[in-house]
Amino acid sequence: MIVEFVDGRFQVVAKDEQARQENGPQFLGASLVFVRSLEVVANLPRHQSFDLAQQASKAVGLELQIHQDDEHGHFDLSKMSDSEVADFVSNHHTGCGFAKYAWGEQGVEVIKEAKSRKWRVQVLTGSHQEKGAFLNYLTQDTFDSASAMVAQNAAFNTDVLMAREVFEALEELIDQPGFAQRAEEWMIETYQDVVVALKGVENKDQVAIRQ
Repeated sequence: MIVEFVDGRFQVVAKDEQARQENGPQFLGASLVFVRSLEVVANLPRHQSFDLAQQASKAVGLELQIHQDDEHGHFDLSKMSDSEVADFVSNHHTGCGFAKYAWGEQGVEVIKEAKSRKWRVQVLTGSHQEKGAFLNYLTQDTFDSASAMVAQNAAFNTDVLMAREVFEALEELIDQPGFAQRAEEWMIETYQDVVVALKGVENKDQVAIRQ
């Protein structure tokens, strides 16, 4: 499902097949990877990192987005009305593996911050134990994660070249030469660590390169 902030509140704007047709660039933690890169690589405070991540993403034409899930079916969103799903998103702030990995207990506050800034929310429903992980270096192409999930063949993916565009825009904004390269290297290393921690692959060597 896709939930967006519309007319002063979160609302479901796409679900089922309509939501699955959205297959834009994929990043570790969605737009949160750019926030975290600024905290870790550029040593900037969180609020400023959010501001800059928003500016850079918009500069390259990307919407701001976060991921959540239904705790692998613990919350049965399929039985909820659209308004109940919207209430769930408004009040429930766990279910993002990257946020938990990157910020620990503070991950809840990070998700809250993104929602307070009206970032869109992609909510994954049901069981989705990813098996496999990709680093994608192809242009104008990404992994069809929605179809893979329907086929019970879910896998992790991150689109490196589009992330690079955001990192380069951030480098200009913060005026730290070399930030883009360091941030990309950090992202790849972190991605490999996360997909192992989430048991998508057994070790880093199993992360497949698409190029």
